[in-house]
Amino acid sequence: FTLFVRSGQRHANAVSGVLIGLIVSMPPLLVGAVWMWEPAHYQPLGWLFFALAGIAGPAVGRVCFFHSIHLMGVARAVPLNSTMPLFSAIAGIYVLGEKPGLYILAGTVLIVLGCMGITARRGESQPIRGEYLLIALGSAVFFSISHMLRKLGVGVSPNPFLGISIMSIAGGVFLYISGQYLPRGLRPSLMVKKAWLTYSIGGLLNTLSVLLHLYGLHYGDLTIVIPLAATAPLWALLLTAIFLRKLERITWPILLGTVAVVVGGALVAGRAL
Repeated sequence: FTLFVRSGQRHANAVSGVLIGLIVSMPPLLVGAVWMWEPAHYQPLGWLFFALAGIAGPAVGRVCFFHSIHLMGVARAVPLNSTMPLFSAIAGIYVLGEKPGLYILAGTVLIVLGCMGITARRGESQPIRGEYLLIALGSAVFFSISHMLRKLGVGVSPNPFLGISIMSIAGGVFLYISGQYLPRGLRPSLMVKKAWLTYSIGGLLNTLSVLLHLYGLHYGDLTIVIPLAATAPLWALLLTAIFLRKLERITWPILLGTVAVVVGGALVAGRAL
């Protein structure tokens, strides 16, 4: 979905893009929430966790991620965001009381290093300003906070469709209201028709990934799910090698990064078996 985010930059800013993605995702999410509804899913505490996760993730974290892609490009924003497993591991250990063990910690580090090797340095050579780095790392921090809250929420109210619906509503409302106080160039604008196509596709793909992520959190530990989710750049590399071999060259750092991701994923997956 990062390719659609990058393309949407021509039509609207990051805040607008996130809002559009949340809006188009709501109808199917609400249908799924109603379809899977059970009286036991009414858990105000769980809903509160989901709402807070929506503010941290789909709102602040996703805006920071989209904006960092706009500022630095996919090649630099993605590896910085790939540090998220480290923050999630810290949250899982010290907040949720999970015990990942040495293998999962080593696998997490390998995955992070591998993702950086895979996605870094793909033809963008402009210098990176300090505030750009803070925005990109901020997305990783807020996403990690959101993941921890999602884990708490799905543990109390185990309906992923309901959870992501609450997250989307809370995040969208927070983003629209707070967005009115941002500088004029960053305020949300939903009137650009061309922005709706690219950001809608990107938003739907992103929402699908979050939904699958919630199912993962429901059945697995935070310190297992997050590192496995961070292997996304590996799949991007494979698709590039298949469909874009004439446009992009597979370098040694990318190959070594791939090996690191595979080994790290094996360590984490081995703990889950």
